[in-house]
Amino acid sequence: MKKLICAGMALLLLVGCHRAKESVQGQTTNNTASMDSFDDSYYKIVRFDDSELREDFYLDYGSTNDFKSIGRGLQLLSDDYFSTSNHYMSEGQYLKLSLVKEMLSRKSENSLQPQDGTTIENIQNPIMVQNIQEQDYYIKDGDRYTLKGMAFTIVLDPRKSDNSRLDVAMSDKEIEKYGRECIQKFYKVIQNADDFKDVKNLPILLTVYQATDKTTSTVNGHYILKSYCQKEVGEISKVNQETVLFASERAQAIDKTTSNDFDTIKASLKNAATEAAGFVGEARYENDEIQSMVINVHLNVKTATELMYLTSIVADAIDNKFTYDFDIKVLVYSQDELDAVIIKNKGESAQSYSLD
Repeated sequence: MKKLICAGMALLLLVGCHRAKESVQGQTTNNTASMDSFDDSYYKIVRFDDSELREDFYLDYGSTNDFKSIGRGLQLLSDDYFSTSNHYMSEGQYLKLSLVKEMLSRKSENSLQPQDGTTIENIQNPIMVQNIQEQDYYIKDGDRYTLKGMAFTIVLDPRKSDNSRLDVAMSDKEIEKYGRECIQKFYKVIQNADDFKDVKNLPILLTVYQATDKTTSTVNGHYILKSYCQKEVGEISKVNQETVLFASERAQAIDKTTSNDFDTIKASLKNAATEAAGFVGEARYENDEIQSMVINVHLNVKTATELMYLTSIVADAIDNKFTYDFDIKVLVYSQDELDAVIIKNKGESAQSYSLD
């Protein structure tokens, strides 16, 4: 009987080792999205297991602009190292929730938080790290996907020791300084954690995201640092990404031409509309150059003809008034219901779609 039990235990160990090896060397799945309807800056997505981190991330950022910009921004940064042309992306498979909780707790030796007794800009014992996310990148060979690299985001969202919002925003300088320290600490955790023992020598992109500070803005969350690591921490460099509200003082400061063009289009809509019309945009910038813009248009219309007329006015203006060429999406609402979408891809004319 004892021999039978030992044999059974040995078999379980072999199966466990085989699965661990399979997770690194190759997995199979039928859950793949081609992303052909998107442009070539998007990864083909393969789905294995759901990330253990997804629920906490949704609770932290599901109601903010950071919900999308954290995940999408990490993809854009990763493309420099794991090309979208030959890599598939999946939700993180290796960073477990238990390890994240250790890193978010001051009491753990793996903590990324300031030690007790730390004061930063007159804030005693601040909470600096709010969340951590992972994305994995694979190469496909036949029906198997082999892991080739990983990317992580450390989300810095400075708060008081009780996790309440700061009264005055922490300076970008201090946040950047702390982010650099986090990259160094986090890479050491990866090198020593059991969950990463089979993958720790793969290329790893570590990034730092500065979350939206609601004391100053609703759209200023952005990536600030990155480090491409190959068996050691790579050079930690600044990332110049920003989301800008149109119209605003910041829009005028970073891009006066586009800001003035936006105001011209807004004026065209207001002149054509019989009643009040709302026109608000959010643009994504990299290295101070505009990449894309999403515009929300809110109309008060009384007929379908009026809705189509004003939608066309906006589409024509977007085609003719913007000096720079970039991707634009316009969501047109009437009485708070989405009724039309205008899409202008870079280098193409605007196309309108009625949701009837």
